[in-house]
Amino acid sequence: MEEILVEDGQAIRARFAALLAVHGPGLRRVARAYAARTDETDDLLQEIALALWRALSTFRGDCSERTFVFRVAHNRGITFVERGGRVVRGRDEVEPDAIEIPGIATAEDHLADARRRAALWTAIRGLAPATRAVITMALEGLAHAEIGEILGISAGAVAVRLSRGREELRRAMGGGS
Repeated sequence: MEEILVEDGQAIRARFAALLAVHGPGLRRVARAYAARTDETDDLLQEIALALWRALSTFRGDCSERTFVFRVAHNRGITFVERGGRVVRGRDEVEPDAIEIPGIATAEDHLADARRRAALWTAIRGLAPATRAVITMALEGLAHAEIGEILGISAGAVAVRLSRGREELRRAMGGGS
């Protein structure tokens, strides 16, 4: 019996590591959508990883692993915002994944791109939480049905929120209406 438990523990650790390897960059971007500063993003990412670890043993396969992972991340992000940007300290570090943008020709291009990305993240964090969640998950490539399953709304409601969110982002980024 003890051998089975050890194997199950190893299987869960391997599954957890695989989920972080596959979804780590997306989870970092979700965390960034809810946290303004890099240190807050890192702390929230750690909380997301811990919540995922705790929830993994209860995952029954009622949805895809991807949907499960992003549901956990979204719920941690909402909790983070509700606590006023505070996270529980003392967690083990989770290595952040850098977002690299290929093909930057000059230092000026790099600076302009960094400013655009910073402005976009600021605009995303300025959205209402429901809109922010839909936009963030859409940026991760989740389908309307997957986002709806995570948030407990219909795919049609996702499409409406996504459309409104894009318009809000256009205005926030100076694109007019």
